[in-house]
Amino acid sequence: MAARAPGAVYGFQHVHAALQTGHVLTVQQHRQEQVRCFMQQSMLDGACGTHVLAMILVIFDLAKASAMHNMSQRKHGVAAAVWKVFGPKYFCGIHAQEWVELVNSLALPLRLTAKYATTERVDQHALNWLMRGELVALVFASVKHQRTNHWALAVGVEGMACGAKRQPQRILLLDPGGSEPSFQAFNARLRLSTTGAGSCQVQQLHLSADDAKLPTALWHYESESWSAELVRLLAAVRVRKLQ
Repeated sequence: MAARAPGAVYGFQHVHAALQTGHVLTVQQHRQEQVRCFMQQSMLDGACGTHVLAMILVIFDLAKASAMHNMSQRKHGVAAAVWKVFGPKYFCGIHAQEWVELVNSLALPLRLTAKYATTERVDQHALNWLMRGELVALVFASVKHQRTNHWALAVGVEGMACGAKRQPQRILLLDPGGSEPSFQAFNARLRLSTTGAGSCQVQQLHLSADDAKLPTALWHYESESWSAELVRLLAAVRVRKLQ
């Protein structure tokens, strides 16, 4: 493959290394065949945060997908522990800080790093982590109304590059409220707004102390399952598996 000319402009896409695209999205678990990792919530529950955690556990091979599908019936193991802690939140939803506290209470081999819009610029942290190939649990809310206050799992990022300089423009999501992805690693995305307040705030990948508390940027939520809308990130939680 010929090297790109200096200054050439091209698109790039990074997705988490564990994800395997095909007719359905899968991951390879230890000593098993490929398993589906997407978890879809119903229109009746408020358990998007629980579904995001379930996807993380399957991707990191900390729980079987079949066990997570039946967590309310399990008596032992990780799935049972998750249901015991998150079950009471299944229909009412969960805020980011409480989600972090409950996940940590499970004593799983996970390390969480959380950033909240009340104190930090979560957009920039999320982009930094995604450019490094991390998984990031995101909470976002509608700018214009209160109907959307939602969790999704960020699994990648895409954008434009000029030479060695890369500018991320879209966050790739596994949204539990959407349909199962096919032949791609995501079923929704957040596209950086190019107009309006907050549109030019995510320009560099490196944070300074002064940048960290700037207002969050505005993003266009885009999905085949739901109408597009303008949203703001409320929290970003990087999730790493401990070795």
